[in-house]
Amino acid sequence: MAVIKTCCMLIVALGFSFYTMATEPLSEVQSLQQQIENITQLDDWQEKKMATEQLLNHPMLLSKQRITLLQNMGSAAFSSGQITDGIGYFKELELSVDGDLDPELLYQAMKMQGIGWYHSGGFSAAVTEYERALVLARLHLPSIELGHILNNLGLARLQMHDLIGALSSFTEAYSIYQTHGDDQDEADIILNIAGVYIRLLRYEKAEELSLKAIKLFNVLSDSYGLALAQANLGVMYTHTGRYEEARTFLQKAVDYYEAANDIKHLSYEYANLARVSVVLGEVERAEVEVNFAIYYAEKSGNLANMAEALHVQAQVDLIKGQIVAAMEAAQRSMEISRDLGSSLREKESMLLFALTKAAQGETANALSIMVEYNKARTQLLNQALFSEAEKYQKQFEESELSQELAKLKQAQQLQELKSKQQQQLIWMSMLVVGFALLASIAWYRRSLEHKAKLDLRHEVALRTAELQKTADQLRSANQIKSQFLANISHEIRTPLTAILGYSENMLRENQHNLELKEPLEVLLRQGVHLKELISDVLDLSKIEAEQLELEMTEFNVEALLTDITDMFHHPCIEKSLELIVDHHLETPYWVCLDYVRVKQVLINLLSNAIKFTHKGHVELIAEPSEGGIRFTVTDTGIGMSGEQLDKIFDYFQQGDNSISRRFGGSGLGLSLSQQLANMMGGTIRAMSELHVGSRFSFWLPCKRLNASHCENTAQQSQVRPAAMFSGEVLVAEDHDDNRALFERILHQLGVKVESAADGRQVVEKCLSSFPDLVLMDIQMPEMDGLEALKLLRQAGYEGPVYALTANVMEHEISYYLKNGFSGHLSKPIEHNKLVTVLHKELQENEQQNNHAEMCLDMSDLKQSFASTLEQERYKLIDLWQDSDHDGLQYHCHKIAGAAAVFGFTAIADIAKQFEQALKEQKQAQYQDLFLILCDELKVQAYSEQFDVTGV
Repeated sequence: MAVIKTCCMLIVALGFSFYTMATEPLSEVQSLQQQIENITQLDDWQEKKMATEQLLNHPMLLSKQRITLLQNMGSAAFSSGQITDGIGYFKELELSVDGDLDPELLYQAMKMQGIGWYHSGGFSAAVTEYERALVLARLHLPSIELGHILNNLGLARLQMHDLIGALSSFTEAYSIYQTHGDDQDEADIILNIAGVYIRLLRYEKAEELSLKAIKLFNVLSDSYGLALAQANLGVMYTHTGRYEEARTFLQKAVDYYEAANDIKHLSYEYANLARVSVVLGEVERAEVEVNFAIYYAEKSGNLANMAEALHVQAQVDLIKGQIVAAMEAAQRSMEISRDLGSSLREKESMLLFALTKAAQGETANALSIMVEYNKARTQLLNQALFSEAEKYQKQFEESELSQELAKLKQAQQLQELKSKQQQQLIWMSMLVVGFALLASIAWYRRSLEHKAKLDLRHEVALRTAELQKTADQLRSANQIKSQFLANISHEIRTPLTAILGYSENMLRENQHNLELKEPLEVLLRQGVHLKELISDVLDLSKIEAEQLELEMTEFNVEALLTDITDMFHHPCIEKSLELIVDHHLETPYWVCLDYVRVKQVLINLLSNAIKFTHKGHVELIAEPSEGGIRFTVTDTGIGMSGEQLDKIFDYFQQGDNSISRRFGGSGLGLSLSQQLANMMGGTIRAMSELHVGSRFSFWLPCKRLNASHCENTAQQSQVRPAAMFSGEVLVAEDHDDNRALFERILHQLGVKVESAADGRQVVEKCLSSFPDLVLMDIQMPEMDGLEALKLLRQAGYEGPVYALTANVMEHEISYYLKNGFSGHLSKPIEHNKLVTVLHKELQENEQQNNHAEMCLDMSDLKQSFASTLEQERYKLIDLWQDSDHDGLQYHCHKIAGAAAVFGFTAIADIAKQFEQALKEQKQAQYQDLFLILCDELKVQAYSEQFDVTGV
């Protein structure tokens, strides 16, 4: 018993020991985390720095804790003005990060190093770090971050006087901000680009951009950005001689920086103020301002600002005659600029150093320095030219490259010649130090202007070539697509017509043969489906090519709903579905829209609803909404998931492949409906829940027509079709079958009819018999309708003349009325409208009136027209081969009118489109429309032969 007790005590003791050992590392980690938090609370920088060094060397410090500590210390160093320490922390952070696992953190470490170098004046190092970060940004980061790093890189390049590189970076950043940035980003990048134009001596453009930036900063209430823009204007006005304005804007910037205690910018702007005072001869004021500039540069530790301040200090000392002090300041500014890689400031300080040597009487030494200055300056100016030459070497062929290089060499020789001339001028003007300084500045300005013009010319030429190439590629791709659609339609529809014709004939002949009936019905149904698919593809192509035109008509929405109900009543009964069609509109509700296209969209939506619904109901509701009318189609079908819903308006998409297999269809209906809705200014929105149902909302902008208009329209539609009239009507129509039909219609209405086949006959018969009414086609041989009407009016005929044409676009009808026609009747003739015109222009013959319905038999005329379809096609082919475009236009007009009259709508539509293309000289569409029209004539000829026009 004692042994057992002893063993239990040992087990408990061992377990406690193991627990203690396991919890010690965890406690240690928690203690380190607490120390990291305590470091952030320290106020003294040296204490914080020493504590950080100790903690970084701790063996138990986790990698994640190390990264957090380095990030915190780097940011704290920048906030405290300890820029060098901050750069060191972010460099150590870069070495601690695995770029493959966390590229974003690696990018931040490189970017912060670049920011540190930039604010400490190390612009060359800043460019290096920014370029490294840019590589990661292009691969792994969002577009907006890419824009930010490009903006930073441009600022660093600008300080290095790499104007081409800076403008390139700013331009790319600006294009990104246009898409992904906000107003603040746009204001910042515009201000930075203005700085480049100041360096390029493009002062007008720089002023325009700076003022635009100021306006944006005012809207954003961004005082810091406003101060930067005001400082830019101050520098620009200094260069353009507007010194008082320059001082005003620079002082505004200084006031803001003093209030914000921004010592870095205070140093730079006091140096700019000192420059203005030097030019205005206010030496004492300049001395005060330059002392402030040096003080703030030392306080901020910014070497670039110190170089600027010392450069101005040298000028002040030189004016005061303190030659030794001026020489020391110029030499120190030159050395700092050389260390920072600021080539332009180094060369300007070298010029001041030469002037001090000359002032001491060391003219030989001064000349040596001036020669070195001109040599270095020429090299600096020519660097951009050589950079451009390397760029063109990669983009042009050898012949073009040789030409460009020759131009660049000539420009270089010109620069060298100017440099030699400048050297001679400076040697001659060494006795007058002030004159030498002004001459050098003038030469520098002219050189930069010349360089800027060359750069701009090259950039414009390159961009123009790129845009032209892109436009050619897009035009070629569109023509290939149109050609493909036209050819595939022609190749498919011709054999399809024979298939459908034979299928329907065989189905009629074998109605009682059950073994053949079912496969024949399948064959016919699938053939019709293929024909519908081709029509949808062509409609989509017309929309994309902007060839599909809307035909606005006035109609009653209730009548549209009734038509839809009649169409889908039987399919719903077959599937035992309840069809609900209702509206919440005031009655009558007349609108002006494209009736055919609105109905087409509703048919697509309802067809889908019925197809995917097995039980329950399908509902169509119309109601007024938001300045228009909304149609809502709801079903209790299979519904869709969120992923399927995102793809339903794409071409050839049906949610997923299983839907296509189970229910059939091409996936074009909803895409086409969406395109049609957009053309009419409307929208289609979809909501759905899987296994519950779907709802499609189709909204169109429109206004309800006023009551009087509706009443007039209704009265016109209630004209008695069997009314009889007395009088004489002259019909002018060049198509024999059309003319015969119009004569038959008018004879049945009791009027005396004369006919004419061309405009010349119209003039002769009108002036001999003076008919009571003239119905005249527009396009006729010998003389067209417009010319004939003009002659009739000149000859004194004042009777009513109505345009009789297949052109029903509003602008064309307005054109006819403006040219003297009394009215317009479209082909095919709408009986009610014809009777309305006769009521208006002729007298009604009450004795002959009877109330029986007029029944017009035109089957023989239709058959006569159908028999000429092949002849019309051969005529088209002959005209096409002869390239007779005027003849093609006339023939298309003639075919369109007759086809519309006899119900061949497909032929009429294509013929109208071809006629319009010929009229507007859209040559890219000629071949496509010609092939489609020939194809349609052949199809309809076969259809009449097999009696399948209804298919």
